[in-house]
Amino acid sequence: MDFRRIEWIFLVVFVALDIFLGWSMAQNQRVYLSTGTTGGTNQVMRDIKDDDIALPELSTKTSTGAYLASRGNNDLADHYMQVAKSGDQSINVNKGAYVTLDATLNNPLTLRKDDNVATQLTDWVQSSANVLYGHEYVYQKYLSTDTSYVFAQKVNGRLLLDDRGQLILTVHDGKLTGYTQTYVDKLLTMRNDETVISEREAVTTLYQSNEIVANSRVIWINKGYTWLLDAKGSTVYIPAYFVGIESKNSKSVSIKRINAITKAVIKTH
Repeated sequence: MDFRRIEWIFLVVFVALDIFLGWSMAQNQRVYLSTGTTGGTNQVMRDIKDDDIALPELSTKTSTGAYLASRGNNDLADHYMQVAKSGDQSINVNKGAYVTLDATLNNPLTLRKDDNVATQLTDWVQSSANVLYGHEYVYQKYLSTDTSYVFAQKVNGRLLLDDRGQLILTVHDGKLTGYTQTYVDKLLTMRNDETVISEREAVTTLYQSNEIVANSRVIWINKGYTWLLDAKGSTVYIPAYFVGIESKNSKSVSIKRINAITKAVIKTH
């Protein structure tokens, strides 16, 4: 293994990350100043109430998180025959920016009507005969629908709420018909842990950034790691809050994301 090359690659990633963070913090300086005091935050909460925005109970507790990095891997491409050899699944492996495994069940699995669907699917995923590394994926209720059940990968205790570490099961007419899977084999810590904002700070920042509009409700908030940037074959992830916002008029739900370290609103992926 060429350790000098690896060191050089991560040096480039560090430089790219520092440039990005400098830009991000400059863009969000106004938000820091406006929410940096208790009095300012309390005023924002009053403004939210005046705008008829309903909130769940939001924690004011901060925590810590770090910038993480991963390298591309071919684990799914190299080992997919472990679940294909039985003949129960037809599998296609696509190699793009990252490897994606698409599986179709040749005999769709009928789900019991008298039992929780998510529980049944979780049990199925946990079997190594059905899904590669299935024990690393955790069901995400708020990202799922009646036809698409989303599981997020947990790597070294870090929850990846990102397309690169995800398992999506497709259900049609009460039957599991197939799934799409991506996988991250390891995550490296790039920096020491830093302070991560609280749930309330995340919501107030989104509000001040006009990401939460009047006459709506925040129906859920979740924290995990998501993509920040790619550099020289490495991917950098950051801790982020994912916030589900429902319009009181249309009942449509949009998901907003915010960098939990810099408070930068994440608008692109």
